[in-house]
Amino acid sequence: MLQSLRKHASGFVAKLLMALLIVSFGIWGIADVFRGFGSQTLATIGSTEISAPEFRQLYQERLQQISQQIKRGVAPDQARALGIPDQLLSERLGEAALDDRATRLRLALSDDELAKRIQQNPAFFGPSGAFDHDYFQRLLRSNGFTEARFVSAERKLALRQQLIQSLGGGIELPAVLTSGIQRFENEERSVDYVILNPTPAKDIADPTEDALRAFFEARKVAFKAPEFRKISVLALTPDVVAKTIEISDADVQQVYDANSARFGTPEKRVVQQIVFPNADEAKAAADKLAAGTAFADIVLERKLTPTDVELGTVTRAQIFDKAVADAAFSLPQDGTSGVITGRFGPVIIHVGAITPGSVKPLAEVAGEIRTQLQLQRAQQDLLNKHDQIEDDRAGGAKLTEIATKYGLTVQTLDVDRQGKTADGTAAPDFPGRTDVLSGAFTTDVGAENDPVQIAGTGNQAGGYVWYDVEAITPPRDRTFEEARAQVLERWKQDEAQKALDARVADLKKRIEGGESFAKVAQEAGLELKWANGIRRGRASAGIPQGAIAAVFDAKKGAIGSTPIEDGDSQLLFQVRDVSLPADGTQSAQILDQVRDRMEQDLMTEYLVRLQSDLGVRINRVALDQIVGGGEQAN
Repeated sequence: MLQSLRKHASGFVAKLLMALLIVSFGIWGIADVFRGFGSQTLATIGSTEISAPEFRQLYQERLQQISQQIKRGVAPDQARALGIPDQLLSERLGEAALDDRATRLRLALSDDELAKRIQQNPAFFGPSGAFDHDYFQRLLRSNGFTEARFVSAERKLALRQQLIQSLGGGIELPAVLTSGIQRFENEERSVDYVILNPTPAKDIADPTEDALRAFFEARKVAFKAPEFRKISVLALTPDVVAKTIEISDADVQQVYDANSARFGTPEKRVVQQIVFPNADEAKAAADKLAAGTAFADIVLERKLTPTDVELGTVTRAQIFDKAVADAAFSLPQDGTSGVITGRFGPVIIHVGAITPGSVKPLAEVAGEIRTQLQLQRAQQDLLNKHDQIEDDRAGGAKLTEIATKYGLTVQTLDVDRQGKTADGTAAPDFPGRTDVLSGAFTTDVGAENDPVQIAGTGNQAGGYVWYDVEAITPPRDRTFEEARAQVLERWKQDEAQKALDARVADLKKRIEGGESFAKVAQEAGLELKWANGIRRGRASAGIPQGAIAAVFDAKKGAIGSTPIEDGDSQLLFQVRDVSLPADGTQSAQILDQVRDRMEQDLMTEYLVRLQSDLGVRINRVALDQIVGGGEQAN
């Protein structure tokens, strides 16, 4: 949650710090399981203690972030297999280590600078587009933060950034390294290739019943019915809240009257102007105009070109000088003004053709205005409504009761981890889907879950989603009859892939035996294609990005193949030419990336040594309780 609050405050250094912390302590290791500490103590580093409740909250937030990125939930065993708990603990220990060193070095940040840092964070901007203290307070409160706690955390983050910035910079890359990088990045290859697609499943004959049953028995686990959970979901977003807000006709009329230009086409005029160097010349020209001289004649007399006098066909808002705009839009067609005191000197205005403006009637735009007002008020009311719902939840109210009270809707789903129903179709979408599914499959029936926070976009507020698990249907083995359609589909897919692999192997054997690539492709009825100038890490016309690595793994003249199109098709290729670049100008972007990586390595060594000096102790029992390796902690 803290990361989402200050997401705009963290620049490159903060992101680099987090990346370093993930790997640094994994390299050095975390040791010393300890006993005799309080049940709420998870770890210590130096004199700093990390509590179990604090880490539990950080861990849930991290799982939600990862689930949102990969578009599916992360189970506890998957998270442990990926090392997420130890990575997160390493980050937290790293932060504590840097905090300790910053204190010893007496690094400091004044209250004024810290206040400026917070006030410049767009996450705390209100509807006015500037820092809004009331909104800031409501946002902290809705996320369980006091202002003092957040300010303390922000101060520590700023000091860590100061410390990290002092370590990097000034690294020069050796010439042999830059030359090697240049050759690796700029090597080019040319290939001839064909694409082979699998036989469509409909063209593959069905197997015998016995063969299909045997296929099912050998892979029964693949057709297992997954765990399903019945989930109640209550979403609170500006769109949802807006539907509960009544807007009066008087409010709609007021907005319409005050913003009529928004609901139509503004009047446009062809405007010309002559700017005079002084008032005397302007008055002399005005006198001639009053005596009957045409405006065009004054233009010729002063040897001005159309570019000098034409403002074009413009609206009032498009004229920069307000005095000129007021004069231009008060004259009749073909009218000429007197002397006007403009921003750049005395001016005389002439108006040509006038294109009248038009305004849509109120009845045509009333719905649009009402919707906009509802959304504006909904965004202002969102945090208050969140607090009310949280209070009701704390009082024991069910989601259905809360929904009835506030005119909201509870959505009930019976789904697996991927959000699919029993018939394999995707359940209806809802806000925060990925995070809700992730959380719902790591909690229990009747457990009270923290709401999922939805990130906002631009100046629009995000929202919150509450969920409860109503029932759990454990996974089970499907019978052959239940899974028959899926078994048949899987069998045909396997047969199609076997046939494709055999065909690719046969073509490779023929080419490696001396037949030309072009001849083999033609006899196989395949379209021969070629690609030139292929480079590592860059898209190439015709060659999928995932196949480029295989092209660079093969030697000149070699035959290779690689799966493409999600593994269903195969790319068969022959490397026709390899071109190595001459020493020359280096890629500044690539060299910067290498320099950044070397700086990361330097900072990693620093963090490893810092942790070693301070000493780390971990309560593995408490950690297992939090991440699902043992009984759930209370």
